[in-house]
Amino acid sequence: MSRPVSTVNGTNVKIVVPPGWTSIVTAVTRRTYNQLVLCEHDDGGAKTTLFANKWQTPDVTMLDISNNSSQLGVSPQAVAVNFSLQFYYSQTMSVNGAALRADQYKSNEVNVLTSEKPSGAPPEFPDYVSFIILVEDAPANEQVPGRPRFDDMVVTVHCMKNQESTTAPPVPAYNLSNIQGDILPALPKALEYFYYFEILNVEKFREAFGKFIVPKITTAQQLTTNPPPPPPNPSVTFLGVNAGFTYLALQLFGLTDDLLDDSFVKGQQQDSKDLGDAGTARGDFWTPKWDAEYKVDIHGIFLITAYNDAVAAKFVEDMERAFTYTATRMSIKKVVLLKGAPRAGAEARNDHFGYRGGMSNPQVRNVTFETPAQATIRYPGSPIIPIGVIVMGYEGDEDKDKRAAWAIDGSFMVTRKLNNLVPEFDDFLLEHGPKVFPNIPVKDAADRLGARLFGRWKDGTPTELSPDAPDPAISGDDKRINNFAFDQSAGQKRCPFASHMRKSNPRNDVTPVESVFKHFIRRHNMPYGPEVSPEERDGNGTIQERGLHVVCYASSIVRGFKFYQQAWYNEPNFPPNKPELPGMDPIFGQTGEEHLDVHRYMTGANPTAEQQVMSFPKKFIDPRVESTSLRRPSRL
Repeated sequence: MSRPVSTVNGTNVKIVVPPGWTSIVTAVTRRTYNQLVLCEHDDGGAKTTLFANKWQTPDVTMLDISNNSSQLGVSPQAVAVNFSLQFYYSQTMSVNGAALRADQYKSNEVNVLTSEKPSGAPPEFPDYVSFIILVEDAPANEQVPGRPRFDDMVVTVHCMKNQESTTAPPVPAYNLSNIQGDILPALPKALEYFYYFEILNVEKFREAFGKFIVPKITTAQQLTTNPPPPPPNPSVTFLGVNAGFTYLALQLFGLTDDLLDDSFVKGQQQDSKDLGDAGTARGDFWTPKWDAEYKVDIHGIFLITAYNDAVAAKFVEDMERAFTYTATRMSIKKVVLLKGAPRAGAEARNDHFGYRGGMSNPQVRNVTFETPAQATIRYPGSPIIPIGVIVMGYEGDEDKDKRAAWAIDGSFMVTRKLNNLVPEFDDFLLEHGPKVFPNIPVKDAADRLGARLFGRWKDGTPTELSPDAPDPAISGDDKRINNFAFDQSAGQKRCPFASHMRKSNPRNDVTPVESVFKHFIRRHNMPYGPEVSPEERDGNGTIQERGLHVVCYASSIVRGFKFYQQAWYNEPNFPPNKPELPGMDPIFGQTGEEHLDVHRYMTGANPTAEQQVMSFPKKFIDPRVESTSLRRPSRL
């Protein structure tokens, strides 16, 4: 195919644009009622644009509901770009914007006209093909006599051939064999051990580490070219091993270069105050309210993943033997071994609160997709970021030109042991859900309030796409579950500004969207602990520890994880420039003054009273440990 072509199936118009062509999509409404254009395209990752009009405003350009842009532009690509366009309308004022995206509102007919460069045009005249799509909304039996047909909406897809070379850009030169695999793309995890340790004998440790651990490190190169089959599969003998070291450990190794990150230097205990963790101040020293075993000098962590417990346990046994250098002495001391695994059965993709996550991790081209292991982005809609946002020394790392040579290809890792107070969360929903939604059954009201706090229903359906109920057609479709923008005209009716999902990935709440890329982190989390017992559900609250072991990666803790917690989760004014003060993330937010009865709050929990403030007198998540480590073990 050398030129753009179109096909029509009912009212769906598909346009295929060959490599090297620029495309611009615009839409004009001719009517006073509500209309919507759904434009899906794939230029390396599937994207969705929704153009909508305003009630009683005919003969104007329709605007992208995510950013108010009057057009969609797609630059020349090295591969063909596929467009799919669908058209909707409703004469009911309240059915507008993204709510029109349903079969019952589809337009009735389309007529596609084509205009292209005349055969006699001068050679220097740009080559182009324009598709003019004329839309007729109403069926034939509702046509107004004497009125022209196909005059309700006009959509134009203008394609122009690039006059320059269309050679595909070279694949970036990432040193994937020197990047640990859990940083990117992520270790496969049917279970995971978190082995925190203290170094007792530096020289003996370095010797054993080089001989036993380094050869077993699982790299990004391995996982992008020859990964094991997806878990769970207990018969697979795969073992994943990664390692990280704290600032204290680097001092022991004599690696004193400035890594340009104050949070890494301060260490996990002292930095926790800035995050809002509970604790006690004694002069300049901060003692967080963590589990006692973590309040020691931690020098490092081993991440160990496997498909069955026997493989992981055998590795730990062999590892401890390797670090033993006399009959009674080891070069390391185990601080704590925390074991995590996905929940069982139907809850395998969900956290202990019951909500599915992990769909919006930022993606890196040629590492997390467009690789032999993963051709496309699994969940379109995820931001595509430069690798340097996550890995030091590459484009996207604001300090890439200042990095010590040995630190290049490394990443900062933050781990958090977050106890999930599930019975308390469920009790809150059962108490307050019926107050917000008094006209539906108690359980349904609790589920709906929970969905608004998280921004997703338990099955992963975004409330932005389905505010009233989970939608299996969305949650079961990897291409839809994360592929959306927030309808800025809808306020908090569909999704509260402070919901956890919206705080974690503001999408088009911040423009330009790329301005927040430097803050993104990769999150590779793992649940731990047992299921909630009947005794706990019977009004007794949390008895057994359970929660989420959070693992975050970025080339900066200050710009990444710490920024998330301080400037997004804990900040009442984020997302910015909203008609109501959003409030704090109801799940992950912290005031740092809960002991003084200063509690989290948010607006928008009630979609019919968006300014109403909801307060959360109890925590749903209780941090019990944090560790900041550098993932770059090949040189000590």
